Amino acid sequence: MPLIPGAGLLSLLALPRFRTLPPAWKVLLGVFLGLQLLAALLSPQPLVSLPLALIRGGLVVALIVTGYTLGHTRAVRPVLLGYSVVALTAFATTLALHPAAAFTTRLLHPYYTSVSLGLAGTLGLLLAVTWRSGPWVWRVMGGSLSLGMFLWSGSRGPLIALVAGLAAALVVGLRSQWKASLLALAGAAVLVLGLQSAVPGGVTSRFLENTLNGRGTFWADALTAARLHPWGGTGPYQLGPAFSTQYSDTSCQLWLPANSYGLEQGCPPALDALRGAWLIAHNTAFHLLGETGLVGLTGWLALMGALALAAWRSRDPLVNGVTWAIVAMGLVDTPTFLPNLGHAELYWLLGGVGVALAQQKAPTDAPQPAPHLSPAAPLLALALLAYFTLPLWLERVRPSVGAGVPILRALTLPTRLTAGENVTLFLKAEVPQGQFVVRGSACPVSGPCQKAFQTPLDASQSGWKRVTMKGLPAGRYRLSIQLSDQRARLSVEQPVAQLVRVIDVE
Repeated sequence: MPLIPGAGLLSLLALPRFRTLPPAWKVLLGVFLGLQLLAALLSPQPLVSLPLALIRGGLVVALIVTGYTLGHTRAVRPVLLGYSVVALTAFATTLALHPAAAFTTRLLHPYYTSVSLGLAGTLGLLLAVTWRSGPWVWRVMGGSLSLGMFLWSGSRGPLIALVAGLAAALVVGLRSQWKASLLALAGAAVLVLGLQSAVPGGVTSRFLENTLNGRGTFWADALTAARLHPWGGTGPYQLGPAFSTQYSDTSCQLWLPANSYGLEQGCPPALDALRGAWLIAHNTAFHLLGETGLVGLTGWLALMGALALAAWRSRDPLVNGVTWAIVAMGLVDTPTFLPNLGHAELYWLLGGVGVALAQQKAPTDAPQPAPHLSPAAPLLALALLAYFTLPLWLERVRPSVGAGVPILRALTLPTRLTAGENVTLFLKAEVPQGQFVVRGSACPVSGPCQKAFQTPLDASQSGWKRVTMKGLPAGRYRLSIQLSDQRARLSVEQPVAQLVRVIDVE
C-alpha cells in the first residue's frame, strides 16, 4: 500500500465476505453507510454527492471486511518493507534536489508530502516496535529508516501520532513491548535534540515550534460551511470552495510536489471542477462536519468509536498503536480519509483485524452481538469528538485579545471597480502587542469566496499600510476585510475586527 497509491481499492474484492462479519458489525456498518447516503441527499448537490458517498463509504466497509478476513496482523507486516522503500526514495530525492542544504530542507518525495512522510515514519516505527518474534535485522533496519524519515520530515502532527501510538502499544503490550517502545521514544528525543544542536536551522527545529501554520483559518472556514449546510454538509470532496485562503483558479494540484521539481502546477481542464477535492480542513471532525454535516459526522464518529473499542479488546499492540496514532493526529490533520497514500487504508484495515481478534478473545458462552454493542463504544465516540474539538473548548477558557481593543480602518474603500483591474487600498490597524494578519475576501452572490489579499500587521506598524487587491471578474461582491490574531495557540481563528463593503465590479 505505501508504494502503490490506490492499492486499497483492491479491498473492494472482499465485499462479498461482508456476510461473515458478526451480526452487530453488519448492523453498524449498514447504519454508517446509510447515514453517509442520507447526508449526501441533504447536501446542496445530491446527484453528485450520492455516488461519491457510496464509493467512499463502500471503500471503508471493504477495508474493514478485508482486515476481518485476514484476522491477524501478520498480513500487514510487509508494509514495513514498503515504508522502508519510501524512506530510501525520499532520502535520495532530497539529496538529489538539495545537495547543499539537504538537512535544512524538509524531506521530499515524488508523491508523498512532508506531513505524509512524517506519518509514514510513525507507522513504520510502530510496525517495527510491535513486530513480535520477527527477524531483528528487518525490525532494526525498517525502524531506523522510519525514524530517519520521521525526523527529516520535520512534521509536528506525526509527533503527536508517535507519542499516542507508542503509548497505546505500551499499555496493551506492557510485558513484551515496553523496552522497544521506551527505546524508540528515547531515541527520537535524543536525535531531535542532537540534530537541533548539530545543525542550526535544521528541519528538526520545527518540532520545537508551536504555530498552527494557518490551521485556525481552515477550521473556521470548515465550521462556516457547516453552519450553512448543518445536516448534510457540502457533500464528499466538495468542501474545497469553503477554504477562502486556499481555493482559487490555480489551486488544483494534480501533483502536489510539482513546485519542488520546478514544474508548473495545474490540472487538466476535465479535473478543474473538482480542484477543491485536494483541500482539507486539517482536523478530522471539522472537515467531516463541513463535508457531511451532523448526519454524516455521527456515522463516522460511531464507527471510529466502535473500532477503538475493538482495538482495545483485541489487546494487540500494533492494532492499538496504529488506531490511536491516527486518531491523535486527527486533531491537526485528516489521516482517516480515503483514498490516501496507504495511511488511512492501514487504519481501516487494522480496524477490521481488531474486530476479528476481539471476537476471538470474547467468551465463547456470551451472545455474539453483546461484545460489540457495549455502551463504551458511544462513550468513546463522544470522547473522540471532545478531543477533535479541543480548539473550540480552549477558545472558551483561554483569554483572547480584549474585546473592543483592536480597530481596523480603511482610508479608501471603493464600491465600484473595473473588472480585472488591481486596486490599491490603505489600511490602518490599532492593535496591542502580538502578531496579527489582515485578510480580504471577495464573496460573490453565488459561488465560492476569493482571496483578495493578505498581509501581516503588528503594533509597530502604526501608520497606513498599502495593500494591493487583485482584480476581480465582473459581478457584485461582499468584500470582507478581517483582522485576525495570529498568536501561537490551539484555537479556531476568529476575526477581532472587520470591515464589510458591497462592491460592484463592471
